[in-house]
Amino acid sequence: MAPVKNETVMKRQPATGKGRLHFLDQFRGFALLGLPFVNVLALWLIATPETSADFWLQRVLTFFVEARFYTIFTFLFGLGFYMFLSRSAVAGGKPRLRLYIRRLAILVLMGFIHQHYQSGEALFHYAIVGLLALPLYWAPRRVNLGIGVVGFTVAAVMGVKLLTIPFLILLGLAAGQYRLHEAISKGIRWSKLHMVWLLSLLGTVIAIGAMWWAAPPEPMPPFLFMIEGESPSSTMQAALTLAHIGVATGPIVSAFYLSSLLLLGRTRLGARILYPLQAYGRMALTNYIGQTVFLVGIQRFILNTTPTTYVVSTLVSLGIVVCQIIASNLWMRWFQYGPLEWLWRCGTYWTIVPIRKKAGNL
Repeated sequence: MAPVKNETVMKRQPATGKGRLHFLDQFRGFALLGLPFVNVLALWLIATPETSADFWLQRVLTFFVEARFYTIFTFLFGLGFYMFLSRSAVAGGKPRLRLYIRRLAILVLMGFIHQHYQSGEALFHYAIVGLLALPLYWAPRRVNLGIGVVGFTVAAVMGVKLLTIPFLILLGLAAGQYRLHEAISKGIRWSKLHMVWLLSLLGTVIAIGAMWWAAPPEPMPPFLFMIEGESPSSTMQAALTLAHIGVATGPIVSAFYLSSLLLLGRTRLGARILYPLQAYGRMALTNYIGQTVFLVGIQRFILNTTPTTYVVSTLVSLGIVVCQIIASNLWMRWFQYGPLEWLWRCGTYWTIVPIRKKAGNL
């Protein structure tokens, strides 16, 4: 790779100031908050709750975290799919497909490597779906919206979480085609935003109520499974039904979370509270893989095969999130991209992109 020429530098710089949609960075950062609390369950050996603290933590994670934050993360990938191609079209008259394909090919490689350490990772699936769904970029927005809604509904009825990914990505693509990000950036009228918030709040209350009704009275095992040829126990069957409802209601609860963020961001105090999530979200790739590095490292060098509790895994996940938010905000004071975001951009454009901020932008 050769150093980038001056006249092409600006085309490869991140959008800043008024040109950057900071609420999307906050959305990504918010989505990252919940991921380690769920992913740790697949990386560590977690014991079935034996204390009331573990019991209620399991309930909170199942009701409010599982299938909520990954829904946001996946939807935003679909929206990013649209934004990357549409912005490249503005510069060159038509989408620069070579850049897009190279970008996702790199993500396939990252995801493939990441899968060896985190079997439930999403990057590989995102990249494959992004490549296969490329022709739909030119499809009418109503078509993409229809496929996304119908496909997600079918996947939700089946209760297959992995199958929801392509349709959530398509819904993100359709949202981009409807210019939802531009409407939010310009400022959605308070009445409309408040209506979305109220409807999603009502849906969330109903969803949590249904999950509460379906949840077994006793603690659930961290891993849900069925043995072929055998009937699951009543607790396992109830837990599977609970997970099924969680997947189906994921977008409703996620819509409530995001609309709450938008309402909160319209207040002075809320804007201050949400501000640190911008840097955290701008380094989403680095932080997402970084969470796996921390969790796998702790498992291999400290816990090994020793079972641990929901309390310990939750506290460790919280510590990781706090440290990452602090580190991200410090890093972004001096650099334009996170470490992996910079490598990804260099590979996409096949040139060395400056990573340090200019003195006037510090």
